[in-house]
Amino acid sequence: MKSFRTEVENPVVEYDILELERKIFEFKAGKLDEERFRSLRLARGVYGQRQQGVQMVRIKIPYGKCSAKQLRRIAEVSDEYSNGNLHITTRQDIQIHYVSLDRTPELWAELEQDDITMREACGNTIRNVTASAMAGADPDEPFDVTPYAHAFFEYFLRNPICQDMGRKIKIAFSSSAKDDAITFTHDIGFIPVVKDGKRGFKMLVGGGIGAQPRVADVLKAFISAEEFIPFSKAVVRVFDQYGERNRRNKARMKFLIKEQGFETFQQHVAKVYKSIAPKEIAIVDKQVILKETSLFKTNNSVDEGYGRWKSSNVTTQKQDGLVAVGIAIDRGDIASDKARALAEVVDAFCGEDFRFTIGQSILLRGIKEQNLPALYQALQQLDLAKAGYHNINDIVACPGTDTCNLGIASSMGLAAALQSIIENEYPEVIEKHNLNIKISGCMNACGQHAIADIGFQGMTVKSNGNIAPAT
Repeated sequence: MKSFRTEVENPVVEYDILELERKIFEFKAGKLDEERFRSLRLARGVYGQRQQGVQMVRIKIPYGKCSAKQLRRIAEVSDEYSNGNLHITTRQDIQIHYVSLDRTPELWAELEQDDITMREACGNTIRNVTASAMAGADPDEPFDVTPYAHAFFEYFLRNPICQDMGRKIKIAFSSSAKDDAITFTHDIGFIPVVKDGKRGFKMLVGGGIGAQPRVADVLKAFISAEEFIPFSKAVVRVFDQYGERNRRNKARMKFLIKEQGFETFQQHVAKVYKSIAPKEIAIVDKQVILKETSLFKTNNSVDEGYGRWKSSNVTTQKQDGLVAVGIAIDRGDIASDKARALAEVVDAFCGEDFRFTIGQSILLRGIKEQNLPALYQALQQLDLAKAGYHNINDIVACPGTDTCNLGIASSMGLAAALQSIIENEYPEVIEKHNLNIKISGCMNACGQHAIADIGFQGMTVKSNGNIAPAT
């Protein structure tokens, strides 16, 4: 293990990694009980899986923003420590499976070489901050929420107030009032608003799906961009102080608000907020300078599928002459060799970054419109030019019984079967109907089935004393 330690330059990160290594040794030596070790490893992104003796590692990708360099690094790590598969989640994270517990510190250290973290990707913490994949490019946005989502991520990462809460807190930033980041289903959600020329957010709290869905309440119709992080800190403190700690299934913010009443919750937040100093945090809104890319000429004419692909997968950006291109990733799984090849496409065609989406797909941004035929052909070579980005054949599915301890039904298997039927027997539905399908392997709704046009939830049925999985 010694060889990797000196390669982590940030002393705080190095401490994190070495602490995980120490705790693994203590746990295996019987010096650390299982519950305490579980809490620690979860807060470092190391999660048990259905198969004994191996782990799922969750890689935290704040608001889904990723670079070609980082994608290559994740692919290399998957090859070295896992099975060569990257699974995109509905939280804009990347999960890799079948990882040996002993090797997780070394894996983490390799990720950190390209500024990728696992810290607080799981556990009773503030989870990955999600955001609209079109943020910064959305023609309808009042302003780009990206720097604000990043500031939120940085402020609460390793923050002592959210290291040992009763349960997790999920955060989302939408780029506009369309709310494509589904903030109403989150513990804390933000929608950008400009009031009297001043930037701020509509702030929602207490949303959730799962077995008992709840639509979030509007805590603030407008909170200024300078105040939204301190005010969020007050919300987190109230949740930490008053939230349930004994009954895990009642320990989310939505249950606290339901039990206290929204007015009481508001009063607690206001009182805590008064004690917070400073009450404003200035956030630098960095201008994104899009990388200039070449113009690509194609010798061959595009095939008949190009029109369908362009119609369903291409979105106009607010920047003149630029478009965003969606790539449907079957069930969120992409092989590491294909991910590396895609990184080459990103380098050639894209601007500042690309985004993993809450629909388990990929959005390329900053594409010159003239380059669409060449990009289509480049994606065709990778079998990534399928029409139907975030459409009925781009089915969202959690891992289910493939790897998840909590899975009841095979959500991935059902998704594969449905996708095959749609694409092979009813292809016209893809173009004619704006519908989506989401599948969860259990009631916890990681596949977001509760907010789908067509949703499936894994359950069990009993008959003649026998139990079988069902949806």
